[in-house]
Amino acid sequence: MNHPSGESIWGNINTAVEIAMNIYLIAAKDENGLEREGIMVPKSKASQVLSQKAISMAEQDGDWLCYGEDTKDIPMYEMLQRRVAACKRMETKAIEMMQEIRRDGSLRLTDYFGECAPPFEADKNCPEQLDRVRNGIYFVHSEGEDYFAVHESVADNFMSDIAEAFGRKQGEYLFYDLNAAAIPLFELRQIYDEVDNLIVSEDSLLATLNENFGVYFSYYNDLVQEEAKIPPMEAPICLFLQKQLDRAAQEPDHSADTEIKSNLIPLTFGEEAEDFGFEP
Repeated sequence: MNHPSGESIWGNINTAVEIAMNIYLIAAKDENGLEREGIMVPKSKASQVLSQKAISMAEQDGDWLCYGEDTKDIPMYEMLQRRVAACKRMETKAIEMMQEIRRDGSLRLTDYFGECAPPFEADKNCPEQLDRVRNGIYFVHSEGEDYFAVHESVADNFMSDIAEAFGRKQGEYLFYDLNAAAIPLFELRQIYDEVDNLIVSEDSLLATLNENFGVYFSYYNDLVQEEAKIPPMEAPICLFLQKQLDRAAQEPDHSADTEIKSNLIPLTFGEEAEDFGFEP
């Protein structure tokens, strides 16, 4: 439909300016030469830009809805209302984009954004005991247990979705007990030398993935080419970190296999990881 032109209920239209999609501000001159203003909206588009209440209060002139001096504030109000809603949506989207940029920037552009904040338990009275591996990767000691913590920006950039699914989300970090740490260690070892240096036995790491994490083992191998698949491996399981070796040395009466298997929680891809000792 063209802009309104010619005669209107207010006289001959001199100007018609589209102030919003399908909403026109009209300046007309009546038969007495007086300037009149109003707003016109095509009937066919009215339901897209106005409420039913606003539509019911318009004068009708052929294919147009008309709002004169006394009623033009109605479509103006609803037009501004829509603009505010659109601005809020844009603001929300912009904030989300800024947060994503800042999150990834704390991994890649540390001179500007600074490094990833360390993991912590917000409901604890004292800070956690932390052992920094590198920016965004820590060992966390909590309530007598050790966890491998990976910042979400590291996980999103360098880990598979199923690897993330085995972690427990706490703030901006994914937490893995030392058994499940085999998964992020396996995926991050080729990205960061600091992570690769943590692995004291690659055979034990691969055997742990084979023996204790069959869902991950199968899913990962289905995704990659033959040369990148996790190979079958027979070796002592859950002895791929120095912390595990130290624990085994301190508890000679409890085999690593027994302790590890007692803590295993079956997971299928897409399920939430169970609580690994942290309060929600």
